[in-house]
Amino acid sequence: MSTTGNASGDNRNWLQKLVEKIPGISGYQAKETRRDVDKLFRVTLADRLRRLKDTTSGVVRDLTDGGRLFEVAPVERISKKLDTVENRIRFATYGYAGFFDAVQIKEDQLDQLYRFDFALIEKIEGIESLAEKLRASTGTSAELKTATAAIEQSLDDLSHTFDTRHEALNGFASTDAPGRPLFS
Repeated sequence: MSTTGNASGDNRNWLQKLVEKIPGISGYQAKETRRDVDKLFRVTLADRLRRLKDTTSGVVRDLTDGGRLFEVAPVERISKKLDTVENRIRFATYGYAGFFDAVQIKEDQLDQLYRFDFALIEKIEGIESLAEKLRASTGTSAELKTATAAIEQSLDDLSHTFDTRHEALNGFASTDAPGRPLFS
């Protein structure tokens, strides 16, 4: 989606999409609430990841009850990775990042940030879908291996995307004039 044209209309569309996924998120326009909005967003993402651990725990329990102890390790690895990614998102620190302190944020920058946040939500929705497939894929070792590998790759992708977002926010307006693009 291009950021040229009606940028404020684009922002409302992205903000509306975010509000549908995360009720209570107000957007990043107001300088005073940017940290609060970001915290609400990150806590919501982390909570969704935490709920996925119930699925992995259930799969481990089913495998253990079925005497398939050698197949537990990949599922436990996913559970540990879920913990790691959840905690990184939940407890990310931004210090005195320019994004939170900058007085003026351009509409196209907000649009880019909303796109980024929406992409994170979509990645988590994809992981949730894969977790449901994992629950249904415990029939054979091959199915279980395929399902766990897909979740592991998706968690790595989510982690990378979050790192990129984090770097962009920390680098916002660090040395350039306010209004430089967040993402290029």
